Amino acid sequence: MLTLQQLLDLTPTAVRRRTANPRIRRIKDKEENKSGKKYRAVYTRTAFYNAVSTGNSYTLIIRNFGTKRFPNDYKFRPSSLLWVHCSCPYFLYNVEVALTLKSSSSIYDSNGALPRIKNPTLRPYLCKHLFATVANQLKADGAG
Repeated sequence: MLTLQQLLDLTPTAVRRRTANPRIRRIKDKEENKSGKKYRAVYTRTAFYNAVSTGNSYTLIIRNFGTKRFPNDYKFRPSSLLWVHCSCPYFLYNVEVALTLKSSSSIYDSNGALPRIKNPTLRPYLCKHLFATVANQLKADGAG
């Protein structure tokens, strides 16, 4: 599983540039259990209103499994271990499989085929919706 800092660092500059004017609405922020593991789950809806965005709104899920040193510390920190998912087509076609191979996502919407055009090297990174939301959450938790 990748850390928050690794995901931010691996996100290409071209994707980062498209994160102007995000509208992030938190739906739920709670602790959950899955297979005996506790984590913090943040569910949000995100849309962008800028020159390169359509204004479509997508649903995001971010699961924070704490840090390796402090597994029950659910504040967003650079060393937080994250599992992420976004319903946008960019995530579906370019990064869902790459993140799944690093255990930082799961295949939900795609057919599991490897991305051939925009991410043939299977570089694990965030779509613009996840990048903006994770960076915003990092600032909100006081670690960024």
